[in-house]
Amino acid sequence: MKKFFLLASLVCGFGMVAANAQSLFQKHERVLTLPQGYVCYRTAVPIKIDGKLKEKSWDMALPTASFVDISGEGFAKPIYDTRAKMLWDDDYLYVSAVLEEPNIVANLTQRDTIIYHDNDFEVFIDPDGDGHHYFEIENNAREVIFDLMLDRPYRCGGNFMIQWDCPGIKLAVDMDGTMNKPKDKDKQWTVEMAIPRKALTINFTNLLKAGNYWRINFSRVQWLKKGGPEENWVWQPTGKIDMHMPDRWGFLYFSSKTVGQGTEEFKYPYNMAAYKLLWAMFYEQHAFHAKENNYIRTVENFFLTDAEYKGLPENAEIQVEATANTYRMSIALPSEGVRYVLNQEGRFNVEKIAPRTVMNWMWMRIKADKSSADYLKEFKLMKDCGIGGVMFEGYDERVYKLCKEAGLEAHYWKWTMNRGEVLKTHPEWFAVNRKGESGFDKPAYVDYYRFLCPNHEGVAEYLAQDYVKISQLPYVDGVHLDYARFPDVVLPVSLWKNYGIEQTQELPEYDYCYCDVCRKKYKELTGVDPMDLKYPMQSQSWVNFRLDGITRVIDTITKTAKAHGIRISSAVFPGPSMAKSMVRQDWGNWHLDAYFPMIYNGFYYEGSEWIGRSVKESVQTINGKAKIYAGLFFPDIKDDFEGALDAAFNNGASGVSFFDGPSEEYLLRLKSYLNKRGFQVAK
Repeated sequence: MKKFFLLASLVCGFGMVAANAQSLFQKHERVLTLPQGYVCYRTAVPIKIDGKLKEKSWDMALPTASFVDISGEGFAKPIYDTRAKMLWDDDYLYVSAVLEEPNIVANLTQRDTIIYHDNDFEVFIDPDGDGHHYFEIENNAREVIFDLMLDRPYRCGGNFMIQWDCPGIKLAVDMDGTMNKPKDKDKQWTVEMAIPRKALTINFTNLLKAGNYWRINFSRVQWLKKGGPEENWVWQPTGKIDMHMPDRWGFLYFSSKTVGQGTEEFKYPYNMAAYKLLWAMFYEQHAFHAKENNYIRTVENFFLTDAEYKGLPENAEIQVEATANTYRMSIALPSEGVRYVLNQEGRFNVEKIAPRTVMNWMWMRIKADKSSADYLKEFKLMKDCGIGGVMFEGYDERVYKLCKEAGLEAHYWKWTMNRGEVLKTHPEWFAVNRKGESGFDKPAYVDYYRFLCPNHEGVAEYLAQDYVKISQLPYVDGVHLDYARFPDVVLPVSLWKNYGIEQTQELPEYDYCYCDVCRKKYKELTGVDPMDLKYPMQSQSWVNFRLDGITRVIDTITKTAKAHGIRISSAVFPGPSMAKSMVRQDWGNWHLDAYFPMIYNGFYYEGSEWIGRSVKESVQTINGKAKIYAGLFFPDIKDDFEGALDAAFNNGASGVSFFDGPSEEYLLRLKSYLNKRGFQVAK
């Protein structure tokens, strides 16, 4: 199943509706049929506007399909045939129509009277296709014209301007029969008109040129009996008795070819699946507003189904921004570089969007015995395949220099709260668990888990100065924090078996920090000794105390780093909510340049879809204040490599970072994936 990135503030996933409910497409199907298209060729010879259509160009031009009832499929077929043709040159759009008619009648004689009180022929043109500022030209068999311009459709509060007369229009009618003589039998009347380019380019650029599209429709109003009702026969049915629905008109494509000298296959100017969905949402908005006097505010409240998503390109981005009185809806197609936009006035625009820029990373350990040639080859491959930077655990000037020579960023990856190097100098700094055991001599889980207490005086300053020092080393582009947290109060579920434990609740030996400093500070703050808490895991103030302790350390490091112009990022636990509960890490309230949530799905017995949910939460929490790079454990995603990438990118990740891989084969697959998605890799 294809994936789509839905925003209302970043809403992801498919909306579900009750089994017996109509989909949006079913509900509005009459106004969502595919508009027809017409390829308009250049004239081969000059056209004389006399209504006779004797020029060879008219003979060679293809007619439209016969007109149908305006309401579309299921309504009666018109009893008289009507077809139109079109041609163009540098100065005019030429339109002709042949109207089968056994009794030609026309009574009106004054321009700009309501011509459809007679049997008439009508042309509707929207040169730029935005649904606003379009033109209507009507005529009867007497060649009497009613022409006007509208600022927008009536359904959206539009106004008409009858004072507009199409300057320079040429129009003629030829009759095979006699007008206003009901006793004889007529055959047809023919309309021919030349609509000047200049008349339709008010406030527009010169749109009458090869390769461009207009929206156009034709209507024939026919009175089969005196007093009505009138028949409305059209080229492109709108689905309602309303011609003022520019989104329902046909597409007119101007070919560079001369009529009779080759043909072109009509191609739609838009992705019609996205176009259809956007207009379905438009009609749903207005149906909802008519009932509730309000607009739908979020994507999920449209309750879209698979029917609406079918045919959309992968990674289409749907966005809804609405108030009670206005809205802006859009569907972005990043792979096509466009965004379709529609508002409450029915104004449709196509915006160009720049290719999405991504930055991808790898965490790497330095191998002292690896040759410079091998390193350079590896770095160049990484660069060529879309990796932009490396976080190195440790420092080797040679390796950093080679990394930079290959065009990659080089960041120093160093542990933060897990600091065994101060065992001798500051044994009092280490965190203490609820059993009274210090990480100094009784570390949790493994021997290298030597976590510091964030509330001890001097800890934050020591760490901040250490990161400043390593940032000054040659070829270092930034510092990358790791273990910026407490020990895991709850391990990822897949690791429980490694230690013979079941952490279905917070166990005291893994619950830190109950050192004397923390107990004293918390008691001063609340009047309670945390050791006296019966259910410490349920005490939000105690949880927050420890969250805030880590955050203060990170803030100190960040302020110091920024004062020295240092770029700073951190590897963090997946999803801010999980990070809080599992390791007392409130990284959603930090102020770094970037975050690398380690979304190692296999550690939690989860699939690729879980990666997307975690990225989504992270992106929403940070809300544009910093970059989110999805940390992926390569062995966990090998079997669904592209699926894992989709999950990350479709939910707003600015890139991915790999640990323990990928191999050359998968780097090349990464390159292919980025190209397929049309992503631009940051340089």
